[in-house]
Amino acid sequence: MPDWSYRTVLRPLMLSFGSERSRRLAMTMLRTLSRMPAGLTVIDFLGHMRPDERLRTRAAGIDLTGPIALGALVDPSGQALPAFSRFGGGLVELGPVVERGNGIIPEWNVDLQSGEIAPSVTPTFDVDVIAANLARSSGAVPACVWIGESDPAAVRRIADRLRDSAALFAVDTPELVAAAGDHRPVLVRIDASHDDADELARRAVDSGAAGLWLMDAEDAAVRALRKSVGPIAAIVAAGHVNEPADAWRFLDAGADVVVVSAGLVLSGPGLVKRCNEAILSTMPAPPEPEPLSLDAGRRSWFWALLLGTAMFSGGVMAAIIGSTRVVMPYDESLCGLTRAQMASINPRLLPFMAHDRLSLAGTMLSIGILYGALAWFGIRRGEHWARAAVIASATVGFFTFFYFLGFEYFDPFHAFVTAILTQFTVLCVALPASPRQLPVAEWRESRAWRRGQWGQLLFVMIGAGLTGAGVVISVVGCTVVFVDTDLAFMRTTAAQLRVSFDRLVPLIAHDRATLGGMLIANGIVVWLAAQWGMRAGARWLWIALAWSGNIAFAIAIGVHLVVGYDSLLHLAPAFLGWAAWNTGLLLTRDWLADQAGLPRASTLSAAPPLHLARDDVDNRA
Repeated sequence: MPDWSYRTVLRPLMLSFGSERSRRLAMTMLRTLSRMPAGLTVIDFLGHMRPDERLRTRAAGIDLTGPIALGALVDPSGQALPAFSRFGGGLVELGPVVERGNGIIPEWNVDLQSGEIAPSVTPTFDVDVIAANLARSSGAVPACVWIGESDPAAVRRIADRLRDSAALFAVDTPELVAAAGDHRPVLVRIDASHDDADELARRAVDSGAAGLWLMDAEDAAVRALRKSVGPIAAIVAAGHVNEPADAWRFLDAGADVVVVSAGLVLSGPGLVKRCNEAILSTMPAPPEPEPLSLDAGRRSWFWALLLGTAMFSGGVMAAIIGSTRVVMPYDESLCGLTRAQMASINPRLLPFMAHDRLSLAGTMLSIGILYGALAWFGIRRGEHWARAAVIASATVGFFTFFYFLGFEYFDPFHAFVTAILTQFTVLCVALPASPRQLPVAEWRESRAWRRGQWGQLLFVMIGAGLTGAGVVISVVGCTVVFVDTDLAFMRTTAAQLRVSFDRLVPLIAHDRATLGGMLIANGIVVWLAAQWGMRAGARWLWIALAWSGNIAFAIAIGVHLVVGYDSLLHLAPAFLGWAAWNTGLLLTRDWLADQAGLPRASTLSAAPPLHLARDDVDNRA
């Protein structure tokens, strides 16, 4: 459930079911998906949420992939732990766990205005349930198990039971640290709003606790407790984190890890990713991307750029040919008919072929623009998603060459070009990526961001629609070749075509199948670029989409009108797609053009957050 689907459609729908029913439904879906053979791959595909390597941190002696944790409110029993491990969190809290849980399923109260979510009664979970779920997750993400027992003997038994699967334990009082601390680091849970929080924190550290788990934290309380306990003890801050700016306040105040709980429900599953990206934006900038030179040939982006340039050049050539002589000499040779003979068979044959070839030209221009933009502004800047989008699209495009097996028309020029472009794709895969540049922080959920989620959803749907349309056209090209509107335009029948056009049908089928294959490739790159790449600061992506889509739709619709193939039934999908494309551009314009978010790194603390600067302290300790 990425933000573009959750914030637009799914959250209102799920909350209309009731908060507890929605929570159970979401847990069931995620648990089921995580246990399917390719379920975790699907989650990665949808969200692309894993944290950048530069966010790795160390807290309480534990290595974490990032400074954001998922609180127990999200999945207290760990039933969907493998799924949540793909949300970008470096730590997950489970519990409270006791020897015998109360079995209560509370009603969750959701206040969308205040950003608070709370259960009517605190549930507790059997240690055996937690143990089974942790064993099933196979260490997908470090887990901090909150032990809800107050008896030291019971705490010790639970810690012994979970010592091989939990990374950390959390207890409710400093007096329980010794009971849980034989095998794993222990945190003491403290209500940061209480007057005795400072005293409890000192007692916790004196008792041997590795750190504090602060509940209902505010940044002022975190700052005071950091000063009190010193730089070595870990601080995990759980407060109201509904936006990346909220997470930053805690980190800047001295927290090592920030907990996201209710915010995941209120703001969307992408909140952790947005927090990670915002934190990443405050780090020292890497070297500038490489310039365009011969040395750039050692990087994958260079070959992706050549791939885009070649596709765009091929589109220009196809447009020139389609708008002039339509068929090439080798087409005439292979089918045994001259251009004049083709025109004499049916006066609408060449216009019909022109409409296919110019539509193909527009699609190739669109692909070329997107590949080039993704190479220069994405892959060259170390964006893994851009590389994956180009490779996925180009690989599918390569395999569509083998459509000729369905219509028995081998195009030698097409084969030559495919072979060259395939080498570019292979080099894009094999050569190393560039260092990733810093993203633009999205500190606040602005109105432009919320509006942009609808535009992102629209572009994902358009990309999927183009892919589906390409599949349909490919199937038609490899089988029946003509649809009813085609026959009506040429004023003939399928039977007449099969008799009189025996040598031409494979040529026309080749054009149709090639167009279908390029539409699939175009749909994939639009789909993935929209799904993974839309974020504040990606104005280049907005410009690339504006040019690529409008050029392709203008050429495809324009050629139909010029040749007189103006069937409303045939053109309706293209007009609807063009309207949807520009609606998506309007909805995403302000969001993608935003270069600032709210606070910038330069307006925040000059030093990085403590959790990013204290690795040496932890190692010495």
